[in-house]
Amino acid sequence: MLMLTHTYLLQKVLHKKDIKNQDLDIYIYNIAPDLLTIHPDINSDKTHNIKRFSEIPAKYPQSAYVMFHLLVDDLAHFGSICLDYQEEFNPDSQGYCYIKGKPLINTILDIHKIIQNEISYGDAAYRSHLIIEMIYDLIILNEIESLETISLLAEAIKFTVNNKLEEFTSTISWLYNLPEGDIKAVMKEACVYLTKERMQSIMNIEGRIRLYSDKFGLRSKDKLFYEGIKNLFIQAKKYLEQDNKELFLNQTAKTIKDYGWLPPIK
Repeated sequence: MLMLTHTYLLQKVLHKKDIKNQDLDIYIYNIAPDLLTIHPDINSDKTHNIKRFSEIPAKYPQSAYVMFHLLVDDLAHFGSICLDYQEEFNPDSQGYCYIKGKPLINTILDIHKIIQNEISYGDAAYRSHLIIEMIYDLIILNEIESLETISLLAEAIKFTVNNKLEEFTSTISWLYNLPEGDIKAVMKEACVYLTKERMQSIMNIEGRIRLYSDKFGLRSKDKLFYEGIKNLFIQAKKYLEQDNKELFLNQTAKTIKDYGWLPPIK
């Protein structure tokens, strides 16, 4: 799932537990596996390929929120919590995003033929799950707005950089064995990337199409291709709207609770 869905779910879990005194940096730890990929030398395999744990080290309590993110992604991508990261890509994964994305795969393959840029079935499956993730933010937009998730995340990045940068850097460096300079560079960039205005600007179909096109370098000016991509996103949105939109999040929260994850209490 994308950053806003991760943030919204953590808000819900903490509200349910009536935890109100946590500093805002917890929300940046929670999106760290995605945020770190801003750096050109850090990819999602590195940020997600760490052993899952439920017992949080006393020296690095906020690492619990990184783990929360990874557990959510396990369920979205694989359908179960993975004690060891699954390195081999499975286009037939039983995770929520892959199941929901499967009806889009053939359309994605056909769209790429339009610009003579054919991709494999596996690549199309990966892209279909990403479209589901991009659309899911929009499906729960009213809920995101009700908890002011966008404002919260924008404030959280500023708070972390201004007040908790050394602690954040130390924890993430320990967790991922990354140079502290790289982590600080990411956080500096994130202050530009995670603004309220920017996040609000992409909370629509057009914004999501731009994200998708930029990620995969789809610069074609072919009108038929663009319309195909747009219809693909509209199709995905209509498909998800048929479901109980928060069922996945509620089931995920329960599974993670049953796994034994608990937020560290001050």
